[in-house]
Amino acid sequence: MSLVGQSVERVDAASKADGTLRYTNDLAFNGLYGAIVRSEVAYGKILSIHFDEAFDFSEFVIVDHRDIEGRNVNAMLTDEQPFLAEKTVRFIGEPILLLAHWSKKMLQEAMKHIHIEYEALEPVLTMQESIDRKHLIYGDDNIFKTIRTVKGEEPDYAHLRSLEKTYTTPHQEQLYMETQRMLARYNNGSIKIIGSMQCPFYVESALYELTGKKIEVEQAPTGGAFGGKEDYPSLMAAFVYLLSRKAKTDVKIVYDRAEDIAFSTKRHPSRLHYKSYFDENGKLHALHIEIKIDGGAYVTLTPVVLARAVLHAAGFYDCEFIKVDASAYATNTPPNGAFRGFGAPQAIFGIERHMDDIARELGCSPVEVRERNLPNSRSVSVTGAKIEEHARLKELFEATREASGFDKKYAANTPYRGIGMALFMHGGGFTGDGEILLASKVWLDLHPDGVVEIKIGSVEMGQGTLTALPQIVADVLGLPMEMVRYHVPNTAQVSDSGPTVASRTVMIVGKLLVEAAESLRDVLGEYGSLSEYLEAVKAYLKENPQSRFQADYRKPDNIQWDEEHFYGNGYDGYSLGCYVAEVEVDPVDYRVHVSNFYAYNDVGQVVNPKMAEGQVEGGVAQGIGYALYERLVHQEGRVRNNHLSDYIVPLAADLPELHIGFLNKDDAPKGLGELPMNGPAAAIANALTHALDTAFDDLTITPEKVEEKCR
Repeated sequence: MSLVGQSVERVDAASKADGTLRYTNDLAFNGLYGAIVRSEVAYGKILSIHFDEAFDFSEFVIVDHRDIEGRNVNAMLTDEQPFLAEKTVRFIGEPILLLAHWSKKMLQEAMKHIHIEYEALEPVLTMQESIDRKHLIYGDDNIFKTIRTVKGEEPDYAHLRSLEKTYTTPHQEQLYMETQRMLARYNNGSIKIIGSMQCPFYVESALYELTGKKIEVEQAPTGGAFGGKEDYPSLMAAFVYLLSRKAKTDVKIVYDRAEDIAFSTKRHPSRLHYKSYFDENGKLHALHIEIKIDGGAYVTLTPVVLARAVLHAAGFYDCEFIKVDASAYATNTPPNGAFRGFGAPQAIFGIERHMDDIARELGCSPVEVRERNLPNSRSVSVTGAKIEEHARLKELFEATREASGFDKKYAANTPYRGIGMALFMHGGGFTGDGEILLASKVWLDLHPDGVVEIKIGSVEMGQGTLTALPQIVADVLGLPMEMVRYHVPNTAQVSDSGPTVASRTVMIVGKLLVEAAESLRDVLGEYGSLSEYLEAVKAYLKENPQSRFQADYRKPDNIQWDEEHFYGNGYDGYSLGCYVAEVEVDPVDYRVHVSNFYAYNDVGQVVNPKMAEGQVEGGVAQGIGYALYERLVHQEGRVRNNHLSDYIVPLAADLPELHIGFLNKDDAPKGLGELPMNGPAAAIANALTHALDTAFDDLTITPEKVEEKCR
């Protein structure tokens, strides 16, 4: 029986349940604790740093930018964010100094005796201030990135109706269970980095900029990430490395929850302006879309977040003319970065709210408007690529519509109850030429005892990679799971299979592992049992010294991408979702309860159904938080609600009955990790709009906002 498609028990389930799995802060440690001295102003020049003479700093290790032996730049897409500020600070919380001491209590005391004098400059604290160019803080226009794309020919607008609306989405905190943490192991002048991360080779690359040499990096078991541990761990690794090198001993930095929420990257806030042109039946003829996102103080990953937002801005609807103008702006707030969905949840919220608004404008059902705009064999996307998924999308839409009983429930018009839909997609893998530039490769090592070892940089961070990838390899080779070994990656020992982001692990890396496993199977010849397999391994290794089997990424023939004009196939494949939310509104306190939820997905072959359901459940929970609960408050550039007592997230009791479905499971695997995050907020806002007959265009929809709309 095939292993793929079976709900194999997670290989790390027992160790997580009984507490024997060792995360970064559980590892043996007998070194110094590190801490970060941060900027207290949102924008300014550093004039002086003063250490109180009355306080004894002799037992402390102190690091500033002058201790950096290489380049003081955390290079991602641009070379602008320093590891440690030198002359200028651009947000409250920007690192300036590092301290280390054996006592965490003494570290906190020492930080009270360090005084930094600034020449405060006028900050730009909101995206609107940046757009208005209140002050120039980046280039000559405060814009990190601009993308413009146009597809199709403009229609004759004379006989078309139009609708113009603006939608906004806020920051969102990843809220992984394990906060940011990193450990440097010192051994006779050599330093090894161990920590909680998504992308070990990103960290290795950042440390190369810092030091001019390759540093060994090992991922520790990681308790959640959701994009928040894509680029930020590079900073953490640099900090412990610098302290360890100067102290000549092990150093560890562990954020508490307040520090993590206040200073780590968040989902980009967005403003999405849609002007649509449609006929009296609701058939779209033109979409004019403007997207603006807040990047924070440094570029980080903002340009590719913006790119994904553009690629998802019109959904997969059939529309002859689409024009998108998108820009990302600088503000003097903590940098924003990767978060599950990576720009798509913002864009999907805009287009899916707008489709419902068109239906309201015409006085018809929102599923009717969607049905009239489903793509066909001639439809092309916002970037001019043929929508190959048109038949799959129609099947998914019809299945969800029927399973949820949408038409009957929508027509019921029960007071304070509503139903809403979101029909959406998610591109798997890196955008455009990204996968080509990554040049990912995988290794399978064949051992004399017949064990096959997966040696790749892809990580387990709670999503099930440690189980799913061995399932794939064992399935190809016809072996039991225990014959396939896969551990947390160490950059000195594994291939660079690319970062564990962008819903690419099964879709891209899994496909490469299939190729490598097939190469191994081919050289072994036929075997019908485990004993025959072991004999084949013995015979092969006796005659062949080559025990490593490699597969390299090759661009699929269908990928044609023009980065300059932002045109072509943005992704190798798309996963699809159709989600339906039912809500109830309390007419007394205006709280919203999501009472029922249908999450139907088309992600191709599902490797492990139980884990796939878990991905959907988690994504829906995060989407409910995004829609109704999570609100990050900035005042004068400072995060004011950086505790779980005032940054509110949904609890288990707040979650609805959830109906999950997967279609087209015989197709090639597509990405699943981010898809479930894209649709819930739009479906919930649409359901609320139906329940109260008033539009909800701005997240987060708190009880206060509901009350305001009802009055």
